[in-house]
Amino acid sequence: MDPSSFLNSVTGIVVVAIVFAVPIISVIAAMAIVLAVVNRRHKERMKMIEQGMMPPPPRKQKGNYYGLLITGAIFFAFGLALFSAGLASQGNDFEGGFIFGFIGLAMLACFAIIRVARKSEPADGTDTGKPPLPPQP
Repeated sequence: MDPSSFLNSVTGIVVVAIVFAVPIISVIAAMAIVLAVVNRRHKERMKMIEQGMMPPPPRKQKGNYYGLLITGAIFFAFGLALFSAGLASQGNDFEGGFIFGFIGLAMLACFAIIRVARKSEPADGTDTGKPPLPPQP
């Protein structure tokens, strides 16, 4: 066996391992961080219960849905660009343009639906996230 071919094969294996190691390690690290945060919150709540205190209810978070608008507009523009490039080249490669374009349209539709649903929610602050008080005897 030629040493240079062995070195090339080991180098190739190392490069592939490094390329796949970074995303795998990132996912594992993110999962460990989330697990640590959830575990810490659980311990705090259990400690409050042991001391006879009532832990606060989990916060109801309203997500920011403007990411759908931005991402949908980008996907739609990218799909439109791919579609027009396919038309300009007189080719039959429109699939990429259609895929990205329809993904963008779907995201824009989700944004519109969420926006309408959020406008129909009461905005007067009646829902504070706190449980109602029990009736007084």
